[in-house]
Amino acid sequence: LKPIFLMSLPLLLDAQGSCSYGACYPPAGDLLVGRIHHLKASSTCGLVTPETYCTSYEEWRMKCCRCDSRVPHTHNSHWVENVLSSKGHMHWWQSQNDVNQVSLQLDLDKKFQLSSILLDFRAPLPAGMLIERSTDFGETWTIYQYLASDCAAAFPRIPQGSPQSWQDVRCQELRTHQGHPLQGGKIKFNPLDLASGITTSRSQSISNLGEFTNLRVNFTQLPRLPQQGYRSPSAFYAVTEMQVQGSCFCHGHADRCTPSRAPSRDPNAMMQVHGHCVCQHNTAGPHCDRCAAFYNDQPWRPAEDRNLNECRRCNCNGHSETCHFDPAVYEASGGVSGGVCDECQHNTAGRNCERCEAYFFRNRRHDVTHPEACLPCECDPDGTVPGSSCDPLNGRCVCKENVQGDRCHLCKPGFTQLTNANPLGCHKCACNMLGTRQDAPCDDETGRCFCLPNVVGANCDQCSANHWKIASGQGCQPCNCDPRNSFSPQCNQFTGQCQCREGFVGRTCSAAQLQVCPDGSYGDVRTGCRECDCNIQGTEGMGCDKTTGSCLCRPGFTGPRCDQCQRGYCSNYPRCETCHPCFQAYDSDIRRFGLRHASLRNSTSRLQLGMGGAGFSTRILEAEGNVQQIQGILGNPLVMQQGLGQVSSMLTVQGINPDPSFVIDTFSLANDLEALDKSLLFINRQYQIKKTQFEASHPTDLSGAFKTVSSAYQSSTNASYRITGTSSLLARSRENRRMTKGLESSFTDHTSRLEALQGEMASSPNLTPTINKICSGVRSKACTPGHCDGELCPQDSTTECGTGLSCRGIIPLSSGAVRTAEKTTRELHGLNTQLQQTVQMIRAAETAANQIQSNARRLGDQVSVTRTQIEGDVRRIQQFIQQVRNFLSDPATDPATIQEVSDYVLSLRLPTDTAVVLSKMTEIRNLAAKLQCPESILTQTAGDIAKAKRLQQEAEQARNRANAVEGNVEEVVENLRQANTVLQEAQDAISGSSYSLGLIQLRIDEVSDVCCVPSIITLRGLHATPLKLSWNSLQSGFEQVKQKYAELKRRIGQSSRPGAQGSRIQRIDMEAKALFEETWAMMLRMEKELLNSALIAKTASLAGLEEQVEEISNHIHERIAYYTSC
Repeated sequence: LKPIFLMSLPLLLDAQGSCSYGACYPPAGDLLVGRIHHLKASSTCGLVTPETYCTSYEEWRMKCCRCDSRVPHTHNSHWVENVLSSKGHMHWWQSQNDVNQVSLQLDLDKKFQLSSILLDFRAPLPAGMLIERSTDFGETWTIYQYLASDCAAAFPRIPQGSPQSWQDVRCQELRTHQGHPLQGGKIKFNPLDLASGITTSRSQSISNLGEFTNLRVNFTQLPRLPQQGYRSPSAFYAVTEMQVQGSCFCHGHADRCTPSRAPSRDPNAMMQVHGHCVCQHNTAGPHCDRCAAFYNDQPWRPAEDRNLNECRRCNCNGHSETCHFDPAVYEASGGVSGGVCDECQHNTAGRNCERCEAYFFRNRRHDVTHPEACLPCECDPDGTVPGSSCDPLNGRCVCKENVQGDRCHLCKPGFTQLTNANPLGCHKCACNMLGTRQDAPCDDETGRCFCLPNVVGANCDQCSANHWKIASGQGCQPCNCDPRNSFSPQCNQFTGQCQCREGFVGRTCSAAQLQVCPDGSYGDVRTGCRECDCNIQGTEGMGCDKTTGSCLCRPGFTGPRCDQCQRGYCSNYPRCETCHPCFQAYDSDIRRFGLRHASLRNSTSRLQLGMGGAGFSTRILEAEGNVQQIQGILGNPLVMQQGLGQVSSMLTVQGINPDPSFVIDTFSLANDLEALDKSLLFINRQYQIKKTQFEASHPTDLSGAFKTVSSAYQSSTNASYRITGTSSLLARSRENRRMTKGLESSFTDHTSRLEALQGEMASSPNLTPTINKICSGVRSKACTPGHCDGELCPQDSTTECGTGLSCRGIIPLSSGAVRTAEKTTRELHGLNTQLQQTVQMIRAAETAANQIQSNARRLGDQVSVTRTQIEGDVRRIQQFIQQVRNFLSDPATDPATIQEVSDYVLSLRLPTDTAVVLSKMTEIRNLAAKLQCPESILTQTAGDIAKAKRLQQEAEQARNRANAVEGNVEEVVENLRQANTVLQEAQDAISGSSYSLGLIQLRIDEVSDVCCVPSIITLRGLHATPLKLSWNSLQSGFEQVKQKYAELKRRIGQSSRPGAQGSRIQRIDMEAKALFEETWAMMLRMEKELLNSALIAKTASLAGLEEQVEEISNHIHERIAYYTSC
């Protein structure tokens, strides 16, 4: 078994490389090896009582045999364990006769991936069967496929053909073996064949069809066998071999399996298909069904044919060792990242531990991955807003209203005494801000004011003696009063005015006083000043003119005493305010109409009463009506363009030519007022009342219109504030109109200049030479900006830039440059692809090198284990040889013992299980311990012990050389295969002893005839099939032969009448001794071959492996250096 296992190592190495490019799967093996006890049969013949079954023999004959499965491991026992491939074709499982519904069920303890099922039938194929699986340890079952010799008859409702979906189940026709229905046959089922009619990938097929925990083969209908002669053959199911090829189920993320527990030294366990995946692609779990720890940034997915779907490492910036996948975060990121770090350390928080947690801030002196990336906030609790944290970026604290500083530990300027109980932090200083420093008005702890120069007082609110101007904010200035012209050096602290003596004026009393009357009076000082007769509220500060006494009115006031509001200023005196802007627009018009009205009144006053007849009276009355209508229109503050146009037309009908400028102004004003219509709706309602009063006044009394407007203005003052901005809008509109007129006048000049320029462009400049340079053409026609016939760059006039051609012209050169750039881009893209491929090759080479080193170390461990087992085999062989020597050299051995030994050997069934063999060896040791004369035995075996020690030293040297081996697995496998060949030759030599055993059997038959001992068991069974005896089994057999031979000799010695029979027995005794001497010589040769030739051959074959491994290692490093420098 060990050579077979080592021979499979190269296949494992080949499979591992495929995981770098897509889904990979472990190599398949027989899942029944080491798990045959998990296979159960619902029906087995002979379990309760023996039963007879008959089968066809030759053409018309029938052969009947007995099935007795009550005792396992007998030649006529047909337990289900016999289907194991290592049992051979002489053992099989068989069901009871005439039972249709029979099942073989394999129950596993883990999930596995099914590759194929092989059934080798000893009996005819069943007429109907089905294969089903379970993926949840037998909770639910799913049918793989129906199989029948006639699907329509066995399963009439199941369609045939290839399945079209994963849930589609079909029936497959069975074909009999070589056309002989009575000779059985083989059935091989591959689940991936079910996906032949489905458009899918291999990875999806394995994922949907390969997974299973339980497998069941249900036989539903026995085959129909023809009758042979007068009786029919027995109907049953019989399977010689069953293989369930599979591997551990890893979702495409592993290429090898490992045992979940420590490996056993049992050969069957070493060949067993293990169920724990060695996960790759950053996955974990017994079946690679989840992402490995800290690789949860992407959702787990099974690997695909050309997509690893490997799990990606979380980014926690070094502040967490665990993370989990959050589907909501993954969806919010657009499928980019879904990893969320768990329990961020170092005072960090966030999905990636990328920010500081509450009450910590970012330390800019270290990178975000540094353990000290976040520092605790250093906020003063007295000056910080309760419950607030500092800024996570700069650590600045949230201060109370009167507190400042990054840590909120300082009072703002002008505030003092920071306390926790104060919700504002600090209370305001009592200092005068004009007399203290602006940066620090007071001490923030004691509240003491810091005065500016020449400022005194506890609150810094007074200038020192002989100083003034505290409002300057720079301290008080000296008064500088003239000491001779002032009464005192002290001045007014706010104005700085000194107390001047008579005849001196000025702030410092340094100027002589002029001889004029004081303010509020006029006249000559020498003759006496008179008081101004003016209203104080309407005059300037001086009151009146110093010479004439005329009152000096303030803006908006008028009259001799300045006690009236000036025209254009409304409201009642002394509250004279600027009238509404519309008053200014109407005032000039009203004055003009007033002058026109006075002129007409003067003209009509000279007419005599009744002059002109009735016709004039009618016209005058009509004119008066029109005038009244005009006054009504003009008196309306919401006069529009339509009303002004109506006034103009009425004046034209009467023969009065209105002033053109007035018409233009009124039209412009109407447009502006129309834009303000919405804003004056409220004013309109107020003016409606005044309109009635205006219409009731005398039509020729234009002064009444002004009074009406004046009185209406008082009520619309509040509304005027809402449209104060319209004056600027009207001014801008007037300015725009003025600029438009200027542009209109300049437009004519520019038009003429453009026409002249267009005429010049029609003839010049000639662009033909420039076009020929650009297009590399030979154009001859003139081309100007105003006129140019044909295409600028005809296709037939350009020259392509190629190899060996001289290009001229901007377009050909640029086209060639574009093509060169595109070519360069393609070459760079190809170079980039080659570089990426090179990088992948380098990575693959590194991975292969690392894997080879790992395999070499593992091989060294296995060689060490092999060496230990070889040493154990050597010791057991030496003990067996010593026991055989003792048996052959024992003088007390008699024919009776030989008879007893022979009977026991013939009844013995050689075990194949390692545990049974070891048990038999223990019995041999116990028998050897009971042998007589141990001193002589030790003396005889002294040479063998010395030889064993020498062999042990040689094996130790071989082990040391094997431990140094780091590679070259194939060479080791070849050497072990040669060792296996030597062992096989030794086994063949042992098998040659069958002839000697046959002779012993003949002699035993003769002895049985003489001694009347019935012969129950013969050796014919041993000659019927090739003798397959292991070395350990042969040891046990010879020991038992020795015991039986001794018993036979004892019986012969007890016989009192030897006679002729005694002579024959003595002759047989001599022949038996000769045969045993021949066997003894054979054992000596076998000892030499096994202990000398095999081990020496192994040592020689392993001698040069160290140099070969070094050469392979150097070659690997050379290839890595080659790909790195590519």
